[in-house]
Amino acid sequence: MNRAIGFGPSEISAIVNRDVVSQHAEEAAFLWTTRTKAIGEPHYSLQDLVRVDERVEAHLDGLRVAGDVGWDLCRANLANDGPGEVFALTVLAFGAGNRERMRDALYAGCVSPDVWPGLVSALGWLDYASISDWIRMLLHAKLPMHRAVGIGACAIHREDPEEALTSAVGDADPVLRARALRAVGEIKRQDLIPAVRVHTRDEDEACRFWAAWALTMLGDRDGIPLLMQFIDRNDVLSERALHLALRAMDLANSRRSVSSLAARTDTTRLAVIGAGIVGDPVSVPWLIRKMESPELARLAGEAVTMITGVDLAYKDLDQDAPRGFEVDRNDPTTREVTPLDYESSLPWPSAPLLTQWWAANQHTLSAGTRYLGGHAITAQSAVEILIRGKQRLRAAAAFELALLNPNRVLFEVRERGPRQEKRLAAWTS
Repeated sequence: MNRAIGFGPSEISAIVNRDVVSQHAEEAAFLWTTRTKAIGEPHYSLQDLVRVDERVEAHLDGLRVAGDVGWDLCRANLANDGPGEVFALTVLAFGAGNRERMRDALYAGCVSPDVWPGLVSALGWLDYASISDWIRMLLHAKLPMHRAVGIGACAIHREDPEEALTSAVGDADPVLRARALRAVGEIKRQDLIPAVRVHTRDEDEACRFWAAWALTMLGDRDGIPLLMQFIDRNDVLSERALHLALRAMDLANSRRSVSSLAARTDTTRLAVIGAGIVGDPVSVPWLIRKMESPELARLAGEAVTMITGVDLAYKDLDQDAPRGFEVDRNDPTTREVTPLDYESSLPWPSAPLLTQWWAANQHTLSAGTRYLGGHAITAQSAVEILIRGKQRLRAAAAFELALLNPNRVLFEVRERGPRQEKRLAAWTS
């Protein structure tokens, strides 16, 4: 706004309120961090995400208008060592096309894996057309980490890095290679299946995982047994593997896989999550019984919601938390399989009330059919969930839709809300 009435950078710096701009810098970083959590929360809808994104953008606008003062305060905030601070700095640098500042942002975002997401997210935040030249430069940069940033940015926008992706799949750097393999599955580069298959025997664990993940996304069933190996290990990659493998296999095999996990005490949590992924209502009575265990109750409630679509809180099917219950943060099956706060926003289901509810409503669903949010899984129902569902249901619908068509890119439910709305409007027009 100030530029429009003829103020130069030095004049802007002289008249801005540093306290206000400092608040913009802090809030932009904080709200981005809040948003990062919100995109995986069970109670956030696309409309909720749009509102958060509008708040983030308002603070970014305040920083843009502040010119050099906004930049300097964002740089000072890097002392907090958070990805949100890197996000704000990167949006300013790449949005303005200032090469010196872009180098500063790249350096800040590549110093640690902990802050790297803020760097890549910022490039996903900006409109692709406005930064495509800078992304192309990253794709051909000397440093493998910079090329990985470029591929990550392309993947968020669902833009094909083309030859740069082909080259990165076989790169010597494992971080770049892993990000490239993941991108192959996200944007559905069918031509790279032979190259991906080679990396199912990669010496790097992350590369092996993303090779199996990408093959499965591309409709190559050879990826499924490789993902099952990661599930059986019951570690940080297990749940991510579970979400794709159980959806990609046929119903009979997915049910057998869940039963196998349920038979092991160390993988019961995965079995409960898996029952919701499979979506067969035959599992609902078993899930209700699992609600008698405080350690599994909220996961079982979410699984029932994933299958039936019932909102436990809205339908008064929840209850207060058990007195004195606390998550055992030293239990490896809790700590490693799901984040510690994964269940914090989930309601505590009432097993007796759900038993009554299921007796009255089970006739609406057919055993042997896969459901998501109470609807038999089809392309149409998946799109409806992407439009109106909550974030975890939306993430599931994105997978289902991509698996129904091996050539359809994986819808990005973490992208900026208004951009998601625009994509979905184009699909339904």
